[in-house]
Amino acid sequence: MINYINTVKNIFTFFLAFVLLYGCKDIKETNHSFIGGEIINPKDTKLTIFKSNSIVDTIRLDSENRFLSKIESTKSGFYGFSHGNEYQLILLEPNDSITIRVNTLDFDESLSFSGIGSKKNNYLISLFTKYENSKRNSSNLFKANPKEFKKTIDSLKRDEINLLDKFISGTNLTSQLFEEIATNTINHIFNAKIEAYRFIELNTNETIYPENFYDFRKNINYNNIYFEEFYHYYNFLFPHFDNLAYEEFIKSYNKKSFTKDNVDYNLIKLGLIDNLVQNREIKSRLTSFITRKFLSFCKKPEEANIIYNYYLEINKTNDENSKNYQQKRVINLYNSLKNLKKGNKLPIIELIDAKKNSININKLITSKTLIYFWSKNSKNSYKYSHNKVKKLRVTYPDIRFISVNIDKINTEKWLNKLTINSSYCDCTGCKSKNTYVNEFKLRNPDIAKKLLGIQYIRKTIIVDSKMNIIESNVNLFSDNLEEIIN
Repeated sequence: MINYINTVKNIFTFFLAFVLLYGCKDIKETNHSFIGGEIINPKDTKLTIFKSNSIVDTIRLDSENRFLSKIESTKSGFYGFSHGNEYQLILLEPNDSITIRVNTLDFDESLSFSGIGSKKNNYLISLFTKYENSKRNSSNLFKANPKEFKKTIDSLKRDEINLLDKFISGTNLTSQLFEEIATNTINHIFNAKIEAYRFIELNTNETIYPENFYDFRKNINYNNIYFEEFYHYYNFLFPHFDNLAYEEFIKSYNKKSFTKDNVDYNLIKLGLIDNLVQNREIKSRLTSFITRKFLSFCKKPEEANIIYNYYLEINKTNDENSKNYQQKRVINLYNSLKNLKKGNKLPIIELIDAKKNSININKLITSKTLIYFWSKNSKNSYKYSHNKVKKLRVTYPDIRFISVNIDKINTEKWLNKLTINSSYCDCTGCKSKNTYVNEFKLRNPDIAKKLLGIQYIRKTIIVDSKMNIIESNVNLFSDNLEEIIN
């Protein structure tokens, strides 16, 4: 405990010294802010601060893994900071001086803030963590009938708003922006559950909903600039537009023809977003995600072209330089997937094997091969994919199954992750290091993921013995996977 107190004191002394150094000559300034702190067990030598996808500052850690950045002309709102593969948001306003302390071994759980502006950020982090997995925290709730479900959600929402009111009065916070963001976040969290209800329990047929079930829709702000990069906002908007599009779809089409990958359903969804969202960044993020998801699993080139061209029409610009990050992702994916059509050769990419050797993927393929992927960022992707492949190996002994990690991590960390994952995997074959003969990682993830059109780890690629593509967009857990293999 004494060591911890001393560490905090040292950070504060370091931070205060820099604030005085940078700020004393500008004592009358009211539009700048500071972000500083310490990273324990750093994964990199630097930390990057973003605002609306633009880099505000890149800061090198000092010899004690501390950092400090002065944000000139601070625009109130969310700023992102990233270190290694970790990313988090900070709510920043002019005159804030926030100290961050985080251990990368347990990033989200260890993250804490101190200094001016810290209370509002600690509240938001606590709220995010509390509702990190909305479905997990509500699994039993979704089994209730619509009336009871709505009643429970409204009660939980009121309780959370009351806790927020007590927090504000107890801490004497006077930030109107924080109150707006915190209140909206609570609404987004619970309203997202209401929008998701129809699809989680497949209540798409004869279910009768109370008249007030979607009352909150009257007050939706589709263009809130403070939420442009706020994931709880999008966690609400995605199921919301799923629902609106479904309601429009069944007005013109047979309910039985509805599937989430139906091209007409997705066209309706993109059209609704185009009509209701004027903010370019929010519209681009929403339409980009929907388009990339559709393209990634679409089996019909003509339907992929329809969605892609409509996406370009919605987000059109004649200036190549004005294409934002989201648009470039869609364009790159579309072009990559065109090269991955059935019958084409699989692009040659470099892999790293469990003996730390570099090897081209074509050297591994001498028979029909199924290539599947996993990531450390999806906690169960290794377990579920390997358990699935264990069963497939029994049915298809002549097929080679290759597991590829897509993370941007060094070889030692990947091998360590393999060891940890195999210890809890239900697949008995995973317990043996002999199975590592089929384990690989991408040598250059940025290039390889682009060439292979990897947007989602469920993606599976099947090739023949000559590297001709049999299927490049199949889901490993698809009901018709074995039909495709055969």
